[in-house]
Amino acid sequence: MRVSNVTRQYPALAKIAARAAGSASPAIQFSVGHFANEQPEHQPPQGVGEILSVRIGGVGFQLHTWSPVTPGYPPAGVIADELGAGRFGGSVMINPDFLYDSAHSTEILLTLGHDSWRPDYADSLMVTLAYKVMTTAAGGEVPILFLQSPVAPFKDPPPRFRVDGSGEAPRVSNGLALRMLIALDTGNPRKRLALVRNIAWMAAEYGMGLQVTDRRFGRVRGEWWSVLRHEPDIYQRKKTELFGWAPDGVPDCAQLLTFVGPARIGASAAIAADLLARNIGLLSISEATLQEVAFVNVVVPVAPARKGSTAASGKCLPISAGLGALARDCGLTARRGARRTGRIEDTPATDYRLLRTGPVDPHVGEPDDAVFRPIWVSWQLPSSRDVPEMVFAHLLADEHVVDGRVDYTRARLAPNGKVRGRAKISVALDPAIDRVDVPARLSDLCSQVERDVLTHLLGDGEVLRTVELTIAWRERWVSR
Repeated sequence: MRVSNVTRQYPALAKIAARAAGSASPAIQFSVGHFANEQPEHQPPQGVGEILSVRIGGVGFQLHTWSPVTPGYPPAGVIADELGAGRFGGSVMINPDFLYDSAHSTEILLTLGHDSWRPDYADSLMVTLAYKVMTTAAGGEVPILFLQSPVAPFKDPPPRFRVDGSGEAPRVSNGLALRMLIALDTGNPRKRLALVRNIAWMAAEYGMGLQVTDRRFGRVRGEWWSVLRHEPDIYQRKKTELFGWAPDGVPDCAQLLTFVGPARIGASAAIAADLLARNIGLLSISEATLQEVAFVNVVVPVAPARKGSTAASGKCLPISAGLGALARDCGLTARRGARRTGRIEDTPATDYRLLRTGPVDPHVGEPDDAVFRPIWVSWQLPSSRDVPEMVFAHLLADEHVVDGRVDYTRARLAPNGKVRGRAKISVALDPAIDRVDVPARLSDLCSQVERDVLTHLLGDGEVLRTVELTIAWRERWVSR
C-alpha cells in the first residue's frame, strides 16, 4: 500500500527490516494441512513463525510459517509440493512492497443471516458474491490482512443496556457472515469511507447487515458500529432472483483449497472474481497474511452432477490450471452458463499455487444440532504451549458443557521468545439450561476455566507476572 508520509511508513518499514535482519533467507517457509473429521495436533511455532488453525463443520486447515535459520538462496517465486494426503509444504519469496501498519486497521462485518451455519447451494453463491464485493471494494490500495466466514454474527443490544456490552445476548458461534480486517492509510481517511460506502451499497441492495469497528475513543476490538441491519426478506428475494437455478438442498461433498503466494494488494480480489464468474460457491473461507505470505483457504461444494466421479486426492497446481480443474468439478452451471473470466495471469495472483484436497464431506450442520456459543481466548506466554487445547479440555470437563470444538487459533512466536495468541472455541451447553440463564452460566464458566488454566500453567513452572490470559464469551471483554 502506498503511504503518504514518513511517519506512516516507519512501522511497516521497521518490521520488514527487523525480519530481514533476523532471517537467513529472503523466503518464508510454510506447511499447509487439510483435514477432515479429526483435527491433528498442531505444533507451536519453532523459531520466529506463525500458526493458523481453522475448523468449520468436519473439515479445516492448519498453516505454519517460519523464517529459515540456515542461510540459503531458494528459487524465486512460490515453491509448493505435496508431502502426503492433505499435506503440502514449500517456500514463498516475500514481497517487500506489501507495507502496512497493523496498529492502524479496521474490521468490517457483513451478515447474510443470524441462524446457525447451514448454507444451501444458493447461499454458497451469495457468500462468493459478498466475498467478491468486499475484496473488490478494497481495490488496489487497501491490504486485506484477514477475512473469515462463517463467523459469529452480531446484533446490537437494546438501548436500555450499558455500553460495556453487559446486555449483549450470547451470539451464535458460526453464522452466514463475513468478517474482514484491513489496514488503513491514516494519511487518507477518504479511502476507508469509500470502501465502507461501496460495501454498504451492496449490503443495502441484497438485505445484508453491515457493522464496522467502533473507532470512538475508549472502544476496543469486538465493539461494532451498526451501519445497516440484516433484512432477511430482501436477502431471500435477491438470492432467488440471482441464484434460483442453483441445486436444491445442502452440500454433502466439497473440495478443500488453499491459494498461496506472496502477499499482494488485489490478489484476493482477482481470486474472488474468478470464482464468482465460474459460479463456484463458498461454504467457508479463511484468508490470512502470515509473515507477508498470503493464504486463501476455501471450502467449495462439488457440483451434484460431479459427485462420485473422482476419487479423493491431493493436488498442487499453478493457479490457472487449478482454477480450470476446479470449474470442471465445482462450477454449479454448465460452462456456457458461466460468465467470461479474465486471465488470472494478468492479475496480482499470477504466480500463486493452488493446493487441493478432496472430495470430502463438509458436515454442514443439521437444524436439530445443539446451539454452539463462541468463547474467545487471548494469551501471552514466555514459552510455546497449546493454550487453546488446554482451555478446551477444561471447558469440556464442566458438567454443563455437552460438546465443543476449537474453531480458530492464531499464534505468533516473537524474536524475544514470547508467544502471543488468540483463539475462538465453540461450546454447546446442556439444553436443560433455561435460555435466560445462559449468559450467567457462560460468565461463570469462563471465570472458572480462566482460574483453572492459570493454576495449571503456574503449576508447570510459568511465572505469574509473565502470563497474560483472558477468556470471555463477550469478545469485547477479551480486549479490556
